[in-house]
Amino acid sequence: MKRLLIGVCFAGLLLTGCGNKQTFTGKSKGYGGEITVDITVSNKKITAVKITGDKETNGVGSRAVEQLPAAILKAQTYDVDTVSGATISSTSIKKAAKEAMIQAGLIEQANPCDAGGTITLETINKYLNESADMGAGSIANVVAVIPIDHINGPREEHDFYAFVNFKYKARNFIKYQVTYLSCTCRSAEVNYWSTAYVELTLPKSGNIDDSVIKYLSFDYDSEGHYLAGFWGDSNPTPAGATYEDFKKEYIPFFVNKDYKYIKTLNTSDDIAPEDYSAGEGRANYKIDSFAGSSVSTNNIIRMLNALYKYHSEDEFFAGSNS
Repeated sequence: MKRLLIGVCFAGLLLTGCGNKQTFTGKSKGYGGEITVDITVSNKKITAVKITGDKETNGVGSRAVEQLPAAILKAQTYDVDTVSGATISSTSIKKAAKEAMIQAGLIEQANPCDAGGTITLETINKYLNESADMGAGSIANVVAVIPIDHINGPREEHDFYAFVNFKYKARNFIKYQVTYLSCTCRSAEVNYWSTAYVELTLPKSGNIDDSVIKYLSFDYDSEGHYLAGFWGDSNPTPAGATYEDFKKEYIPFFVNKDYKYIKTLNTSDDIAPEDYSAGEGRANYKIDSFAGSSVSTNNIIRMLNALYKYHSEDEFFAGSNS
């Protein structure tokens, strides 16, 4: 009888793992079929990773199945680099690994509330990027809701939100799409939201004040390949300024300006005339020519300030003295 009990106990250890080792399983749909990720955890540390996905394309998705276990084990996180050429399989593996890590208590399940049950922008943005196939290490890019200080024609201030629809980190800058409401003087039926495509640099200094507007557009991206922006304001404005006027004169003014300068601007009245006309080909440009189009001019400034504040939260700027 004792020998039998010992055998039963030993079998139990094989099933549950020695000591406090436990195995947790996550599943997701890959390119060819279901992918399963088993992670073994001991003392809150991943000690083994096994990926099963025999229906992934041989030589493509199969490489992700072969290579990512070691990467996840080494990094101790699901958020590892995708295998080149196997984006779908890699993303599915990371999704399944994330599910397993949640089960293991290594990361928290996304929740739009903080510990006190309060909804904040921080918890909302965390939820948006962790509760679905969006965010870092996923299929889609990081998204966010950000506060923006809207100002209307009579200079009345309103608390609005803008939406970062796209964030992509390049070598030394970040690409953004940010959607915001500028004109509110007409009916909601035609108060279209504008989408700006913005590239903000990641300066060597690591100081947000040194970050420069590399590119700003309300239509095509910097390479002219994709329609990444949208001009939602009046065209022309009640004062007669057309989008082409903005595109030729006002929007380019902000390119190559750093945050140290941008944050000094509250409205276009804060732009010194001599600064506005400085630069090659700008000698005849006058900021006063947009005086009657303040809703558009001012809210471009408000959008840039709001986006810069969000930009400063990127991990690149950790430890910045700004």
